[in-house]
Amino acid sequence: MTVTYTSRVATARFGGFSQLLLLWRGSIYKLLYRELLLFLAAYLGLSLAYRFLLSEAQRRLFEKLVLYCDKSANLIPVSFVLGFYVALVLERWWGQFRTVP
Repeated sequence: MTVTYTSRVATARFGGFSQLLLLWRGSIYKLLYRELLLFLAAYLGLSLAYRFLLSEAQRRLFEKLVLYCDKSANLIPVSFVLGFYVALVLERWWGQFRTVP
């Protein structure tokens, strides 16, 4: 079933666009809020553990682990992976475009 929001968009007032986004059934916010909450909880847990639970020696070990992971992450550039993703999306779009006629 298709849901239309044309009348609400046409009568939206100042600040009404944000309310319209939250009402939208296909909203990106409704799709990603669980992942965002999980990420924020993990970040908050690590931050609190680093600040209040770890001793000074454990903090240094954690910092060394972070630097090692940062060095390892630079081995595969993000632009390289993003190029494959964009190529895949473009190939799918072009395949759909060619099947329309």
